[in-house]
Formats: sequence, C-alpha cells, structure tokens
Amino acid sequence: MVDLVIHVKVPKKYAETFRKDVEAMAWYLSHKDELFENMKKLKGIMKTDKSWKELKREFYEG
Repeated sequence: MVDLVIHVKVPKKYAETFRKDVEAMAWYLSHKDELFENMKKLKGIMKTDKSWKELKREFYEG
C-alpha cells in the first residue's frame, strides 16, 4: 500500500462529497480481491432470478 496525496480544486460545496467518493474508490480498490473472493464463495448459494451482473451491481451500489 502507498499513501497518495492528490491536490485538486473543487467548489467548496462539493468538497466533502468529492472526498468521500475518492475515499470510497480507494477502499474498493484496496479490497477488490477480497470482495471478489467472497462473491465467488457466494455464487450459486442464493436462489434468484437476477443475473450475476445485476447482483454484483447491487452489491457495489449498496
């Protein structure tokens, strides 16, 4: 893992939202392998009419 500092200029009213979005993206990228391993373990367990892609999209949105 590497600490990365990025300086950007955004309107003040969007600063907190921008920071949260960037932190969420960084968390996802640092845990991506773990998340996919967990999803592979769960594949086939749930009985649903939704496709794998729909379930994955809902997982990441939630």
